[in-house]
Amino acid sequence: MRKGCFYLICLFCLVSCTANKNAPDWIQSQEHNPAYFSSLVHVKTSIPKYKDMAREMAANDIAMQISTYIETETQVSQTEIMGISHSEYISHIRSSSSTQLKNLSPLKSYETGGTYYVLYRLNKAEYYADRARQRDLAISRAQDLIAQYDSAAEQPGIAIPYLLSALDLISEYLDMNLSSPKGNIAGEIFLRLNQLTHIIDYRWNTGTVSAIAKANKSITLEAKVIHHDSGEALSNIPLGASSESIVFSNPRFGDPEGRYIFPVDRIDSLDPIQRVDLYFDKDHYSSLLQNQAALKIWQAVNFNTKSLEINVSKPLVFLDYAYLSAFQGGYRESVAGALANLNIGIAAKLDEAEYLLKIRIEAKPGRYINNMKHYTSLADIRLSLIDPVSGATVNYLEHTDLKSGAATREEAERNAERDSATLIGDSLLYRLLYMHLLK
Repeated sequence: MRKGCFYLICLFCLVSCTANKNAPDWIQSQEHNPAYFSSLVHVKTSIPKYKDMAREMAANDIAMQISTYIETETQVSQTEIMGISHSEYISHIRSSSSTQLKNLSPLKSYETGGTYYVLYRLNKAEYYADRARQRDLAISRAQDLIAQYDSAAEQPGIAIPYLLSALDLISEYLDMNLSSPKGNIAGEIFLRLNQLTHIIDYRWNTGTVSAIAKANKSITLEAKVIHHDSGEALSNIPLGASSESIVFSNPRFGDPEGRYIFPVDRIDSLDPIQRVDLYFDKDHYSSLLQNQAALKIWQAVNFNTKSLEINVSKPLVFLDYAYLSAFQGGYRESVAGALANLNIGIAAKLDEAEYLLKIRIEAKPGRYINNMKHYTSLADIRLSLIDPVSGATVNYLEHTDLKSGAATREEAERNAERDSATLIGDSLLYRLLYMHLLK
């Protein structure tokens, strides 16, 4: 048995050595040629689309070599000046190069024993010469776009797309020399990007406004945008508003006078002071940028944020309370106290209230228990929260046949009101108001 195993092992080694001996020299000993970026990969032929996988592996490998070379050669990076870290830019170069190399043709290939070997090679001189030509073309086109930007600079909303298109063109070459007889194109673009934060002057019309929470009363926040240098109104600037408690539809654009309107239909938060930030909506232009490095640079441009405070008061309720009985106990104040415990204010007049709270307690005859000399009384409780403007019922709650009792009929009906008021204060009022005034 042992002898048989020994022969099998020897046979396997012999076959392996024979296979390796028959493999081409370029697989056995890949010679390093500093004039080329090279990648030798192998994949199993059993894998679907194995040749495509091999080409992708080689493209990623060569892209890594290119980015590593760029990283070692670049000492002072323009990217650091333009707001994107050097490591992020190198990562972008690696990804971009890999994409560009997807159509790279193989130099040599070989299949044996279910394995596919392929050698890809890229001439460094040709690659850099081609990249230099692309850079020069990008610089030329970017200079034309900057000229168009400058001619429309009095209307930044119209001019910005020209500047961002120029940024998109040159962002692929920030590791290279971008100088021309007209100056450094990257510096020119970056200068104008930062000037935008000064030129576009936007602000709220007031620092504070007042509003009532939970009320169906809209308020309007107004802002204005001008050109800082000329003082001219700007209407085509995308502005946004943000708040932790209010949702806005962004971006918004102004009228010819540079007036911007941000409607607030309803304020649901009960926080007494709520802040709203006004900002330049850079995302509006992000779709113009195809290059990820350009997008990061654009997002790093620091526009100011202007804040406004909304002083929020709680809604007032007008209490319409009635006990429908011949015997009144006077428990309206008990219900008013329960509202106060829930931090709900009570309006003296209906036209001063945001909501009408209508409470009706109807007494119903019970029965007399003769052997106990005890009268019972029943009460139906109905609570309605109503919008006084539209008359619509916002919420409704009822509790029927609440049982009370006493030695006399009059006392039993008075106790029915007392017990109803207690139940209203303990639970019914909270259940009625929670979703609309308390949450």
